[in-house]
Amino acid sequence: MIAEWNSMITVISDSHIPGRADEIPEKFWEKIEASEITVHAGDYATEEVFNAVREYSKKAYCVKGNCDFFEADELKESETFEHKGLKFGVYHGTGISPRGHKPTLEKIAEKDLEVEILIHGHTHHEEIEKTDKALLINPGSCTGVGGGSSRPSKPTMITMEEQESVLNIKLLEFEEGSLKTKQDERYSLEELKNLK
Repeated sequence: MIAEWNSMITVISDSHIPGRADEIPEKFWEKIEASEITVHAGDYATEEVFNAVREYSKKAYCVKGNCDFFEADELKESETFEHKGLKFGVYHGTGISPRGHKPTLEKIAEKDLEVEILIHGHTHHEEIEKTDKALLINPGSCTGVGGGSSRPSKPTMITMEEQESVLNIKLLEFEEGSLKTKQDERYSLEELKNLK
């Protein structure tokens, strides 16, 4: 599937509502509504949250997490899409041991999904890391909940925008009612297309 990217991709994961958190911050919903593409890397915990993400999004790529026990035909184990010649993959991270194991994530990107950029969740730890094989993106938990090997923290999300053949990636943190940039990375589209 080829996605048109006129503006921004918003990436969230690990909402865990209502078991561990009450809601996704309103500022995150505003980013989702303003984005051309929304990616949720799993662990909604309820079908209502999954449906809300899809409803607020112009185009959504959503994958199943290990805490998603509801059935939805649209919810798959992995998703791929393409933009500006870059191939994106989305996989929650279920079954990877230890959680967030980079060589396994690289293999999933390179061999299983055949993508340059792999968006994943599961660890609740934020990550923007380019390796020799892939750009690994983990937005952390959009509600700030802990789980597995992580402790509760502030809610986080990632935005990606292409400008003048450069992919701008921002890790945003919700604190005291506003969004703050926690990390800001830039990669040329050409360097990303040459990964592998």
